[in-house]
Amino acid sequence: MKTEVKPVAENEVLLEIEVPADDVRAKVATTIKRLSREIQVPGFRKGHVPGTIVVGRLGKEYVLNQTLQDFLPEWYSSAIDAAAIDPVSQPDIDFGDFSDEAPFAFTAKVQVRPVPVLGQYKGVEVERSSRTVTDQQVDAQLDLLQERFASLKPVEPGEDHRVERGSFVVIDFAGSTDEGPIEGATADDYMVEVGRGQLIPGFEENLIGLSVGEEKDFTVTFPADYGAEELREKEATFHVRVKEIKEKVVPPLDDEFAKTASEFETLEELRADIRARLQAAQEEADEREYRANVVAKVVDNASVTVPPAMIDRQVDALYHDLEHTVGEQGLTMEIYLQATQQSEDELREALRPRAEATVKRQLVLDAIREAEHIEVTDDEVRQRIAQDAEALQRDPEQLIHDIWASGRQELVRSELLIARTIDFLVNEAKPVDAGSTEAVHVDSDAEGEGVDVSAEGEGVDVSAEDVSAEGASADAEGASAEAEGASAEGEGVASVGDAESAAMSSEEANSAS
Repeated sequence: MKTEVKPVAENEVLLEIEVPADDVRAKVATTIKRLSREIQVPGFRKGHVPGTIVVGRLGKEYVLNQTLQDFLPEWYSSAIDAAAIDPVSQPDIDFGDFSDEAPFAFTAKVQVRPVPVLGQYKGVEVERSSRTVTDQQVDAQLDLLQERFASLKPVEPGEDHRVERGSFVVIDFAGSTDEGPIEGATADDYMVEVGRGQLIPGFEENLIGLSVGEEKDFTVTFPADYGAEELREKEATFHVRVKEIKEKVVPPLDDEFAKTASEFETLEELRADIRARLQAAQEEADEREYRANVVAKVVDNASVTVPPAMIDRQVDALYHDLEHTVGEQGLTMEIYLQATQQSEDELREALRPRAEATVKRQLVLDAIREAEHIEVTDDEVRQRIAQDAEALQRDPEQLIHDIWASGRQELVRSELLIARTIDFLVNEAKPVDAGSTEAVHVDSDAEGEGVDVSAEGEGVDVSAEDVSAEGASADAEGASAEAEGASAEGEGVASVGDAESAAMSSEEANSAS
């Protein structure tokens, strides 16, 4: 078979292929033999129908079309091997007449994997931060710890005890529209933290100023993105009765609190431990940032044009990742797109720059790996899987067998190769001292996340390295972690805003990786 390669555009080639007549005739004969086993002709046993009868009964054109369907992919694949190219798109195939009496010529236009032109990747100079945890950050973690050990204390009825922002209120409520009661919008002994925004807009604000035993009727409007479509932008009247008001009591910061909240005897010991944990987390964050910046500079130094087909494929991957994240929050992509006020096409277009950057990064890392002959042996893959088996609570030998039997060990190998290549670049880089500044990576938030300093705590939650071979083992095994989606409370009255925010935050977090 003859194959000629002609460049037609950047990262795109045209293959001109000619299959010899002898090969064409042989493939037509193979197709006729297959068809003879599939058709039934009176007077002949199945599978013993002569070729001439097969052609006469089905028609020569049908037989030739079947031959093309059977063997055109094989001829194209052989041409790819002969041309030594790496296609990244489906081929655009064009051909003329097909006959069993002459050579068969066809062309295939296809996008190919580009080869980056590497710039400097050894000895690149990159700033390396050295940030120090502040007293304010330690205090913020102590505040969070106080919140975890806070308790709710019922207040006595009276005019001096009215609902205010931050109050915990136990209420009975019932909602209705002009058409009648709203299904699922009735609850007894429902507790809400006023001002947190867990109910539809305007609901919690109407509780402010009420006292125990007081009742109130008010009207609110369901938001346009509310989960129940029939209630979107519809006015509803709610009748509410306040049954109990509770105040949050935060324990004082003293030695007794330290004993209760941790394994330490004094507040100073607890404070010192929090600082040490935060500083360790900050140093790891600084290291991750440095590694990421090294890779970014190396990629910037390289030159490569990413073929559209590779960008399209990465956009699909990013979109499906986001779809999975949104689904974990109990939402659909339809609701997500409405909440972000964009169409699917607009979202996909917005994902293209990140997709292109991701593909370019991978192409450059692959080129460096090949240039430096970086490899990962089968034994190293098995060792990584065995290490991950403990985290996955699997028998190491069984997990190795399962992954290898399915051929998915290459996923683990790929992740290890990326990690090893990044290690190489970081070891070759020249860190430039960016100076000592205040820590910025260790934050506190209102949800009580942060450093776990309780007696049962596991310590600082340190995010993953640049790449995670453990994740590769989990993916290869087909395991998926069940994320705890953001669920709204209130039997049909709660807002979907929290879940939408979680989905959007997850997408933003992914985009930063």
